[in-house]
Amino acid sequence: MIRRRALPALGASLLAAPAFAQAPWPARQIRLVVPYPPGGASDIAGRLQAQVLQEGLGVPVVVDNRAGAGGTIGTAHVAQSAPDGYTVMMASPSSHLGAPLLFKTPGYEGVDDFTAIATFATGTAMVCVTNSLPVRNIQELIAHARANPGKLNYGSAGAGGANHMLGVLFMQRTGVELTHVPYRGAAPALADLIAGNIQVVFDSFSGIIPTVRAGQVRALAVTNPTRWPLAPEFPTVQEQGVPDYDLPSFSAVMGPRGIPEPIVARMNSVINEGLKNPQLVERLTALGNAPYPTTPAEFGALMRAQRTTWQTLVRATGLQPE
Repeated sequence: MIRRRALPALGASLLAAPAFAQAPWPARQIRLVVPYPPGGASDIAGRLQAQVLQEGLGVPVVVDNRAGAGGTIGTAHVAQSAPDGYTVMMASPSSHLGAPLLFKTPGYEGVDDFTAIATFATGTAMVCVTNSLPVRNIQELIAHARANPGKLNYGSAGAGGANHMLGVLFMQRTGVELTHVPYRGAAPALADLIAGNIQVVFDSFSGIIPTVRAGQVRALAVTNPTRWPLAPEFPTVQEQGVPDYDLPSFSAVMGPRGIPEPIVARMNSVINEGLKNPQLVERLTALGNAPYPTTPAEFGALMRAQRTTWQTLVRATGLQPE
C-alpha cells in the first residue's frame, strides 16, 4: 500500500499564484485513491481514470486501494490530504452521498469537504421482475402493487445502497408500497429473483443485463431519464408515466477541498479529452457504462442537488447511522 507523505512546502506553494508560476504542476507522481478493494467495478473505474490522467498529464498516476467501512476510510483519507492536486480519488454516489448518511463518524462531508474535478462515466439500472409475476411494464407493476400492498418484495445489495434508494424513490414517485429485503451483495438478490423468492429488483444494467437477455428475469424499464444507448429497446421509467424518476449513477474524480482552479481545470480538460478516445469508450461500453464529460461547475451542481435527494430518501427509510 502506498503511504501518505507530508507535502507541506509544495502543497502550500500551490495556493498562491506567484508560487504556482514558479512550480508548474504536475511535477511528480499523482496518487488516485480507490476507497474499495481491488478487482471490483469501482477499482476498474479508478484504474481507467488513472490511465487517462497519466497519458494526458505525462506523469505517473498510481492507484491506491484504501478499502473499508463502506468506502469511508479511503474517502476520509483524501478529504484530509493536502489540496495540491497530487492526491485525488475515484468518487461515486455511494462514497460521497450514501456513506456520509449511514455512518455516525465518516470523517468527512461528502460534498463540502471535496473539490469536484470531473465526472468520468455513467451507468444506469434496470427495474426487473421475476418471470412468474404477471406484469409486462411499469404501469402494470404499479397496478399490481396497489392491488397487493406490501406483498411485493424487492431485493437490494444492502440497506442504504443505490439499488435500495432506487426502490425508495420508486415508491415515493408512484405511491405504491414495496417491502425491502436487503442482501449481502447483488448476486444473492438476483439469485432469489430468478427463483421467485422476491419479485422485484432495481439492479445495475451491467450486473443484470446478461440474466435479462438469457430470459431468466423480465426487464420492465431502465432508470435513466433517457433510453440507454447500450440497450435502446428498453423504455425508461419516466416514459412509462413516472415523472422525475432519476437517481444518477456515475464514477468521477474528486480531490480535497481547496485545490487551485488552474489544476482543477487542467485535470478536467485531460479527462474530458480522454473520454473522446474510441478505445476508452469501447472499454466503458464493455462494462455497461458510457462516457460522462462535464465541467467542474456542472459536476459541483450535480453533487449538491443529489445530496438533497439522498438525504430525503435515507430519511424516508428510517435508517439510522451506525
